[in-house]
Amino acid sequence: MKIFVAIGLGGCLGAISRYYISMLAANTAVFPFSTLCINLVGCFCLAFLFTTFTKRTPLVLGIGTGFLGAFTTFSTFSVETLLLLENSKWGQALAYCLMSVFGGLVCAWLGALLARRRMQ
Repeated sequence: MKIFVAIGLGGCLGAISRYYISMLAANTAVFPFSTLCINLVGCFCLAFLFTTFTKRTPLVLGIGTGFLGAFTTFSTFSVETLLLLENSKWGQALAYCLMSVFGGLVCAWLGALLARRRMQ
């Protein structure tokens, strides 16, 4: 039961944080910068967290699955990409996809790398 409560509370805080940050640095009609930044930061943080703490305690799951899971968002990325395509912004859509996927992988790799180096 503790795990469900931790994930729920983390998810609530993560969703609110994502919304607040997206209000501070709103996406433009040209490119969804805030969503890209939020997702890249989330990739780094999740890889760092789960590499550092291999035991999935309620706190770790609350932060990782709850907070970071709600903070980052694949559905928003997908809808924003679709909107770019529907508005014939093919270059921006391709750039957004590439930066999101490959940037996310690089950020996750860097997060895991940093966590491993800190543990040595």
